[in-house]
Amino acid sequence: MDATAWVPIRWPCGPLEIERVKAVPGVTTSDVLALRQWSEPALLDRIAGSPVSCLVVPWAEGSERDGEHQRSLVPLLAAARQRGLALVGWSGEKADTRRALQAARDAGLDAIATGAADAPADAAVLRFRDQWLADRSPSDFVGAFGPAWPGLRVTTSGDVDAETGPTGPPWLNSNAWYVRLARALVQPKTLWLAFEPPEIGQPVAAVSYAQAVADSAIHGGRWLVSLDQRLRVALAADTASARATCAALAQSLAFFEAHRAWAGYDAVGQLGVVSDYAGPHAFLAFEVLNLLARQGSLARIVETRRVHEATSLEGLDAVLYVDAAPPDRDVARKLYAFAEAGGALITPPGREERGAPSEGPWLPGFRLLRHGAGRLAVAREDFADPYRLAEDAQLVMSHRHDRLRIFNPGTSQSHYLASGDGRAGVLHTLSYQAPGARTPTGVWFRRAWKEGQAWSLDGARPVPAARSVAEPGVEFQPPPVSVYSALELLG
Repeated sequence: MDATAWVPIRWPCGPLEIERVKAVPGVTTSDVLALRQWSEPALLDRIAGSPVSCLVVPWAEGSERDGEHQRSLVPLLAAARQRGLALVGWSGEKADTRRALQAARDAGLDAIATGAADAPADAAVLRFRDQWLADRSPSDFVGAFGPAWPGLRVTTSGDVDAETGPTGPPWLNSNAWYVRLARALVQPKTLWLAFEPPEIGQPVAAVSYAQAVADSAIHGGRWLVSLDQRLRVALAADTASARATCAALAQSLAFFEAHRAWAGYDAVGQLGVVSDYAGPHAFLAFEVLNLLARQGSLARIVETRRVHEATSLEGLDAVLYVDAAPPDRDVARKLYAFAEAGGALITPPGREERGAPSEGPWLPGFRLLRHGAGRLAVAREDFADPYRLAEDAQLVMSHRHDRLRIFNPGTSQSHYLASGDGRAGVLHTLSYQAPGARTPTGVWFRRAWKEGQAWSLDGARPVPAARSVAEPGVEFQPPPVSVYSALELLG
């Protein structure tokens, strides 16, 4: 079994799913009838020709009806196998995982997926873990529960929520930073994110599905595609609007499958965030990464146990040591050596203060010191507010050595990655502006990339981006962004 190439979709069907949905407040007769149709092999035609290559079907809940449910799926499973689809059975946490696994093997399934902590270590068990990744045992596959639906927060009427975050603009949910973190901490070959479309009182827009795919795929994850209830009903009825939404979703999946090489690129880092990312330190470290991404800072994830690696701090301008617990002697030695060589080291209070004081009114929450060719910034109070910490870290690092500047970004998020050999790069941009609100954007890079070409989800070929020298780097003018674009960089 090799799940690395699977493009998965949840396929709700069968008696167990029907009973679950019947218990949901507000369920309609149409909802139940649609679920019955989803058990029929003919409905597989709806994904014919799409990149979807794996069905994830309900399989076991620890109920006395598990066997009846599994037998009811035999025609659907046989039809799916004839189409070359991989088959995964979803086993609930109350189910007997070993029994579910044996039933799956008997039925010809490729694997089961489960969040059960006592799941057997078996190649055919796809383990989903909690969002804090408390279990970091090595695994080729990691599934993650709990990520948010990416994009602007929306109300139940489908309108953009006026609520804003500390950054002022409308609050953006994103999982791209989390994909980076999960891959850094566990280093799986395959990472699936399990999250559901929001209930907004109407079908979720096609652009929102495209954003969900892109946000998961930018750093090499895959969304376990799940359709909202209204879309499932419309798809069962084969309406034109449902076909259009699914076509847009398929187009997004196909784009990232065609550009899987980008998933192997490394995020360009300027600020190293050092933490064990565990236990009492997990919340602050996780949220700082989230907010650094939101404010456009180029962060590198550095797990404390990896600080000793030769390249862990290489090329960084600043390091933020997040954890309240002090580092061990060897880690501390490397961090102070980094500052002495010219970097900026930001620490909680109580860390050793070296060098001459360099006070100033611009950052009152820290004691600032000159240490060798670099600086120390030692906090006066314990780190508590992740937003403030992310903002202060950027202030300490300053914008003097920026590797990337984006002009007129609107409501968007960007992610800058480069290949291991440094010969190629890509700037992913997700736009959350109103449809049709396309504004010209300029992008400046400190690195003098020789060529740039812009890709969009709806374009079969890239469009050359105008380039000009803007010392000490270059500037590109890519086409305005609608939903998503990638500026591919060469040279």
